[in-house]
Amino acid sequence: MDEIKDLQKGITEILVAIGKIETEIKQLSSMSGKLEQTEKMVIEALQSTKAAHKRLDEMSKQLEALEKKFEDDKKRDKDDKKWLVGTALAVIALIWNLIKGGVK
Repeated sequence: MDEIKDLQKGITEILVAIGKIETEIKQLSSMSGKLEQTEKMVIEALQSTKAAHKRLDEMSKQLEALEKKFEDDKKRDKDDKKWLVGTALAVIALIWNLIKGGVK
C-alpha cells in the first residue's frame, strides 16, 4: 500500500513538474512575440536614424554652400564699397579742381 502511495506521490510530482514546464513554455512563447515586436521597432528606428543622418548630411552641405556664398557676397560687398568710395573721392576731386579752376 505504501508503494501505491509513493507511486501516486511520484506521479503527482511529475504532473506538477509538467505543469511548471508548460507555464515556462507559454512564457517563452509570449516573450518570443515581444522579441519579434522589439526587433521590428529596432529595425524601424535604425532606418529612421539612417534617413535622418542622410538629411543632416544634405543640410550640412547646403549650410556650407550658404556660408561660402555669404563670404563671397561679403567680399564682393567690400569691393563694391571700395569702388564706390574711390569713385566718390574722384568726383569730389574733379569738382574741387573745377571750382579751383573757375575761381582763378
